[in-house]
Amino acid sequence: LTLPVTMPGPTPTPVTDAHMYLVRRTIAKDLTPDELALYVHMCGEWGCHPLSRMVFPIKYGGKMTFVSSIDYLRSRAAATGQHAGTDDATFEEGAQADGHPISAAVTVYRLINGQRCPFTATARWKEYLPASSGMWLRMPKTMLSKCAEGLALRKAFPAELAKLYVHEEMAQAERDVTPLAPTPHPQAN
Repeated sequence: LTLPVTMPGPTPTPVTDAHMYLVRRTIAKDLTPDELALYVHMCGEWGCHPLSRMVFPIKYGGKMTFVSSIDYLRSRAAATGQHAGTDDATFEEGAQADGHPISAAVTVYRLINGQRCPFTATARWKEYLPASSGMWLRMPKTMLSKCAEGLALRKAFPAELAKLYVHEEMAQAERDVTPLAPTPHPQAN
């Protein structure tokens, strides 16, 4: 199986049988064959190689969804030639005992008809804190700012980033996840 999937960078990298075998054993080990085929297809649509882990599949409640890295959202926005910058996150602080922020807001700018237009989004701690919150408690501002930036990037670039969420945005969904047994996959030849 060789699909013409474009990797970020100058040269397209095809998805070979060896790549598919590795994807099945690592990134997509819980996917059915149809879900795996959909994942590889969507990577091709999004212009990233499945092994790049720029976009990867996760199952929540038995349903597959795709999550991306914040770097992938940034690179997609930049590739439009209309991304005109992103402000650092600003935080609403409160009197929380554990020191986490109440919310984070990020503004992304897009050039529209030659004008630099702001798109601001706010992520609230209570809405995004996952059940298993190790990194969230160690790096609360970093985690919350990724959520806010993902929201703002999708507001500014809705067509280019539709249905793409950063992993940190989806972490709270883990509260409702039922553990799945790995799906057996045939060995590659």
